[in-house]
Amino acid sequence: MLVGFALVTLVVAVTGGRLADVLTGWLYGALGTPYAAAQTAAYAVPLVVVALGVTPALRAGVIAVGAEGQMQLGAITATVTALSPLGQLPTVLALPIGALAGMLGGAAWSMIPAVPLLRWQASEILTALMANFVAVQLLAYLLRTSLSDPGGYSVPRSADLPDTARIPFLPVSGRLTAAALLVLVLVAVGLWWYHSRSARLLDIFAENKWLAARLGLSRARAILATTAVSGAAAGLAGWMQVAGPDGRLTPGVAGGIAFNGLVVAVLGGNRPVRIVAAGLIMAALVTGADGVQLLSGTPSSIGVVSQGILLLAVALALALTQRRVRLGRPSD
Repeated sequence: MLVGFALVTLVVAVTGGRLADVLTGWLYGALGTPYAAAQTAAYAVPLVVVALGVTPALRAGVIAVGAEGQMQLGAITATVTALSPLGQLPTVLALPIGALAGMLGGAAWSMIPAVPLLRWQASEILTALMANFVAVQLLAYLLRTSLSDPGGYSVPRSADLPDTARIPFLPVSGRLTAAALLVLVLVAVGLWWYHSRSARLLDIFAENKWLAARLGLSRARAILATTAVSGAAAGLAGWMQVAGPDGRLTPGVAGGIAFNGLVVAVLGGNRPVRIVAAGLIMAALVTGADGVQLLSGTPSSIGVVSQGILLLAVALALALTQRRVRLGRPSD
């Protein structure tokens, strides 16, 4: 990861920007005003949710890269639920039902890479990426057919979700919703789980599957459970997007959030509080990019470039770690 940040610094230097001006601009663009700070927090919310969900899988040595498709499926199932009679229920019922629908959709889609991994030892990375592609095509098809807005908009999108199924905005400037409060609850749960017996069993499973089985954690249980949790969290993030800032289902509902969530989990060392900090940093790379251009002249696209570099660094680190574990323990 240090190499990733070093490459970001090199990119800034190559574009002719002064590092001090770039950092000042980034801070101003991300946190310089109440509106900017709220936007940064709003962008960080789904990143943190995805990162918290993928943490058990990473601790078990399962490389979960399918969150993008799982987030899209969660958004689809949440939208279908919200546009059904269930979405017309009072808000206290419609919101948890929508969240549950999103979680179930994401968890179900997560089984696509999990089952082949268990049954045929197929690479979870390859099958998850294939599932992501299928999810993109499925979303595009549904937005052109059964989920298309009857209002006849020229762009593919669903109808607006009813107000009863929408997550209320917090009384701050910007588009920060009450989903941020749910993140605090998830962080508290993550702190409790981090020191639990099940978390320690996953650590043992990643190093010695035979010993983990002797302690009661089978390979099937570890893979299916951690993958389902990862998928459910991604689906929950999908619900947060359609029921929160977006208010409708669009092709860009995931918008790279899930892949960046994986980066956040690694940057945060799979620790809940650090994940929140890493999520805010990743969000600031996007929301602060305009401030960079304003104060230093460096193109605002530096934010997207920085995220891409960090994602590549994480992908390489995970691939090398997985290869080392497999070579070191062929008997597993």
